[in-house]
Amino acid sequence: MKRTTKILILMLLLMTSGLFASNMLLKKEYEETDKNDTYWTYGKILEQPFKHLKIEGGNVSNIAFEQSPKASVKVFKNWRGYEEHAVKAHVATDTLYINFPNTYHDLYEKDWLKYTTTLRLFSPELLSITGVDTNLELFKIKQRNFSVIMSGKSKFEVESMDTNLDSLQVTQRDSSAVVFEMSPEYKKTASFHVNYVNANIRGYSILDIGHAQVDSLQLSVSDSSAVLLSGGTMKKNLRYNFNRSQH
Repeated sequence: MKRTTKILILMLLLMTSGLFASNMLLKKEYEETDKNDTYWTYGKILEQPFKHLKIEGGNVSNIAFEQSPKASVKVFKNWRGYEEHAVKAHVATDTLYINFPNTYHDLYEKDWLKYTTTLRLFSPELLSITGVDTNLELFKIKQRNFSVIMSGKSKFEVESMDTNLDSLQVTQRDSSAVVFEMSPEYKKTASFHVNYVNANIRGYSILDIGHAQVDSLQLSVSDSSAVLLSGGTMKKNLRYNFNRSQH
């Protein structure tokens, strides 16, 4: 048998062995995965309790928070950032600190990140959120009080499963957008009510609580900022003769 033939056979055997070993590892990982976990395609990078969140970065992608009995931070395994440990997370004095670099390798990854939820956060409650250059959404939330501080180029949205909220404390700077609304399950069947809103909005920021009926409203809004309010909220809180436009 020629030497070149032997080399080719050896290379083929090595490739076959490599593929077999790789398949075995993938099979083992799949079998060890908890299939009852809705987010089994995400890898845990932290499991410590927290009640407050301070996050910097992440507006290149999508970040989701859901209430859960156990606190954890999970990163999408199919993102190269999982293997590269791109997201840094630690807990100190009941606060989860996250650093999510707003970088990408190329335009293809930029587009992929835009439509992918790469980071998921879980905790029984989230009392305060401070974000800079981030993109965070809270899904199916049963909580009546929120304290939010957003700055930089940030987007923050709450989908509430409680139709009656007690208080919203909101501070915004730069070009941040904050939205409070009901979860889609309730939008057509119930009204959204908030007892008290205190908002300080600066820069080119916008606060959207347009569907809510707010009992007490305290606003400080710069000339370039905006707030979306329902007609009921304006009639109750702003001094304006709404009937004047009808004449």
